[in-house]
Amino acid sequence: MRFTTISSIETDHRSDGNLYVMFHGYGNDESEMIRMLGAIDSDADYMSVRGPIHREYLGGNAWYDSASEDAAIRERCSAIGDEIVDMLDATVIHDRPVVSVGFSQGGYLAYRLLAEHPDVFDAAVLLSPSYHDVTAEGGEGDAQIEESLVVEQITDQRPRVFLGYGELDARIPAGQRAAIEHSLARFADMDAHMYSDMGHDVCAQELADVRRFLTL
Repeated sequence: MRFTTISSIETDHRSDGNLYVMFHGYGNDESEMIRMLGAIDSDADYMSVRGPIHREYLGGNAWYDSASEDAAIRERCSAIGDEIVDMLDATVIHDRPVVSVGFSQGGYLAYRLLAEHPDVFDAAVLLSPSYHDVTAEGGEGDAQIEESLVVEQITDQRPRVFLGYGELDARIPAGQRAAIEHSLARFADMDAHMYSDMGHDVCAQELADVRRFLTL
């Protein structure tokens, strides 16, 4: 699998400074997340990754085919996550906090990275993420959480997660929003926000809340 990335990593930065690993939404590219991060932490170190699926006629990129079955989407995101972690191991990340950040499709990928690689990622910022694990509380996905979200076996510290949605979001079904909250509550300390005048987007208030979350 080949990835295109834009990275800005200052090797002289203090070792406790966050490194942000970022994943854009459907139909966009790696520059989307760099613009967002500029409004949150303009001096931060980051790696912004472009989705491997290129939309030939409409432009932009994606992480997975949204029309695929949930199981296929989970499998693809897990495979991408494994590759990203291997890439990170070759960068200057040792002994510093790593935060996964994603919007929409990229938000789901950021979630999978945190859940499956808790030894690498310390926190996550999930902006209007899609969700393809649990479709109903107590359903098939709950058994999957028991299998794959093994944070308690690796570390006794729960990761911190910012989760933001817009009340007017018509892209992400209400069931997916409820399911990701249910899942995160089982293994993370979640800071969840709902923005009344926002659709499938980000807004100034959300970015301000993310800034506060990251400085706590």
